[in-house]
Amino acid sequence: MPDYRTLLVPFDFSENAQAALDTAVDLARQLKSDCHLVHVVQSYPYMSYGGIAGQPPLPPPDMLQIREHALESMGKVVKSVEIAGGRVVPHVVEDASVAGAICQMAGKLEADLIVMGTHGRTGIAHVFLGSVAERTLRQAPCPVLIVPSRDASKS
Repeated sequence: MPDYRTLLVPFDFSENAQAALDTAVDLARQLKSDCHLVHVVQSYPYMSYGGIAGQPPLPPPDMLQIREHALESMGKVVKSVEIAGGRVVPHVVEDASVAGAICQMAGKLEADLIVMGTHGRTGIAHVFLGSVAERTLRQAPCPVLIVPSRDASKS
């Protein structure tokens, strides 16, 4: 088995992300690896420049407050996870591209494996909403383990 010492887990507080975290924690316990949780706060600079389709502009969000809330929430997740021989480290980053931010963090942390969930969208939802998991898989600097949504296992 390859030497997976640094695992990166994108975490958006969804049930799907929790399933991926559970899988990553199991792996990290067996391999005595570090597990880095990454939450991406999406920035939308266009919101303060005229809005969407001629609507009045939205006030810029208080990104500092959003980051602080995300870090606080990530801290609670970290406290709920124990890995003997490894660490769980939270990261909150801001970027317009979730997949891009995940891949950038994987490179920065020299991650050996990305473990991520998927919402399992298909058909028209997948076409319009795309797939962060798919884009991450295409851009990732390391292997990616995709954990299917818990709903997908019921079908």
